[in-house]
Amino acid sequence: MKSSFTIGNKESNLFRAVFFFGFASLGCWMPNFNLWLEDKGMSGSVMGYISAIPWLVMLVVQPFWGVMADKKGKMLCFNIAVLAAALLFAVFPFVAKGKFSIGSSTFLLALFQTPVLPLLDSLTLDYTARQQNTSYSNLRFWGAPGFGTGALLTGLLTETYGSDVVFYLGAAFLFITWIAARGLALYISSVSAADISFKGLRQTLENKLLLSFLIIVMVVSIAQSASSFFLTVYMREIGASSSVTGTAIGIQALSELPFYFIAAWLLRKTSADNVLQIAIWGTAVRLLLYYLNGNPYMVIGIETLNGVTWTLLWIASVEFVNHKVPAAWRTTGQSLLWAMYFGAGAVLGNILTGRLYESLPMRQIFGIFSVVVWAVAVIFLFLMRVRKNKSVAMQQ
Repeated sequence: MKSSFTIGNKESNLFRAVFFFGFASLGCWMPNFNLWLEDKGMSGSVMGYISAIPWLVMLVVQPFWGVMADKKGKMLCFNIAVLAAALLFAVFPFVAKGKFSIGSSTFLLALFQTPVLPLLDSLTLDYTARQQNTSYSNLRFWGAPGFGTGALLTGLLTETYGSDVVFYLGAAFLFITWIAARGLALYISSVSAADISFKGLRQTLENKLLLSFLIIVMVVSIAQSASSFFLTVYMREIGASSSVTGTAIGIQALSELPFYFIAAWLLRKTSADNVLQIAIWGTAVRLLLYYLNGNPYMVIGIETLNGVTWTLLWIASVEFVNHKVPAAWRTTGQSLLWAMYFGAGAVLGNILTGRLYESLPMRQIFGIFSVVVWAVAVIFLFLMRVRKNKSVAMQQ
């Protein structure tokens, strides 16, 4: 098996570069957006509602981008989304001044920014469908170091230039993404990639175990949203400098890298639900450590758990859903997983954390979410035990 670090042919390297710089842009703004909102005097509730906008837009608007991509071409839509998002990032600090202005500007930016990476995924799946020596994961792998680079650079420059730099760097990296992607059109085939679909929704939801699992994933996503979107606020609360914060977020992204391989190894050795239990219990521990910790430098160590809590969780979730849904409804199953984690979980997580932040410090919020995830871990363990016992009884 080829390593994800292998330098392949020209077209594969173009995809790696696009993933690297595309995720670098995401690493600039996503972890720091709430910090920027706080600098603009937004209350906790307003921060939560505004930071939920991109994820709500992604959930609602992504299917329309999919339709347009099928009719007009994915590469054309990708170029439009990247260039428009880069321009909107560059002007964002100048036009977003009050609550309404910031909210509407965030909505407009999200219309073009949120489809960038899903379109890139789809283009990559089209490309790898006709490649024997390159896989999607081999190319997607490079998004993690890109995210870490963007986060680290943003943390270093914020100390000197202020929090507006998150948008300028986000714009710069997206423009580089567009430059790197200009040669991709030559290597895109007409093979259709798997798109979001809910054609088998009713039949899929009749699976009670799957439905219970999706609710569990949503609750875990709500709790993880606190660390994904409010970590910078927490680090400021405990006295971290911008450079330490950027380093922590960079380590968070880089910690994912070995777990792409560890996840594959674990799934060969044990079941997806066992890997999920590791990820959920790990999430509870991570949130508890935030609550107990008051040292900014210790957060760098805590962020090394991101590979356990995110990479293992997502890869095992995809595998779990694939095994629990009939082949005919797998696209629907994956669409529901995407909608519950990145849609409902991220939106509710931002709103709930923002409201709690008005009356509680982030440390206490992490403590509350830790207890919630501990409870979810116990419930999931119970569900898996019941399922196992029923399977044994049916075999006897």
